[in-house]
Amino acid sequence: MPNCHAPYRLLFLLFVLLWCSCGDQANPYKVYYFPLEQFDEGMVYIYEPANELALGNEIWSLTTTRTDSGMTLLTRIYDQSNSLLQTIRETEVVNGMLADETIYYTRDTLDQPVIVPLHITRNALFPFTVPDTSKVYTYQASWKEPGDSSLTTTLTRYRRYDRMETVTQPDGKKVEGVVMGLQEKVENDGEGVLSLEFHGEETYGKHVGLIAWKRILPSGDTIAFRLKETMPLSHYEAKYGKLE
Repeated sequence: MPNCHAPYRLLFLLFVLLWCSCGDQANPYKVYYFPLEQFDEGMVYIYEPANELALGNEIWSLTTTRTDSGMTLLTRIYDQSNSLLQTIRETEVVNGMLADETIYYTRDTLDQPVIVPLHITRNALFPFTVPDTSKVYTYQASWKEPGDSSLTTTLTRYRRYDRMETVTQPDGKKVEGVVMGLQEKVENDGEGVLSLEFHGEETYGKHVGLIAWKRILPSGDTIAFRLKETMPLSHYEAKYGKLE
């Protein structure tokens, strides 16, 4: 007796394949962001200065959490002495990454730790969609300066697709990369409004994530970092100490 359900199963399979194919076409740049599915146990990305400025390494600890509503990425950024500088929590949605929370960590005049939460008003971080060089993706956040609650600083960061290029991984292998152009504005509403503007770019490698970035300051100096190495979080902590 013929299986009367077989044609429906075939149609369902074709639908799934077409749906997946359309999703990939609609979000071709997802593969250039951090490979979130590999970060369940934590990964560490070590970035080193890429120019003459006397800056130390940045240590990025990246951990993902899978929830019913999607996948979240928690990034903890440390200096080379393993002191926490910043945490960023973001959520993966169907067409990109959105910022949920950002916290800065600093010290007051008595060298006591101070936690500075940011109020996020625009939350676009990285788009997965078909490139559109005319479209701007905006992240904006403000915070009260430690020691002066009347002083508010606002950061506005604009990202847009700029170009494709071949980039080099820490192991020397070449991969496809996408470069995002940056425009940034920092405004401080103290006595009057002090405004500084920066520009730069971020380079993301396929199946790697952020490989390099730079900011050109109003003075003309450039802050630049590149990816030096990656390793599981457990390996890093066994070698360099616990990241709290």
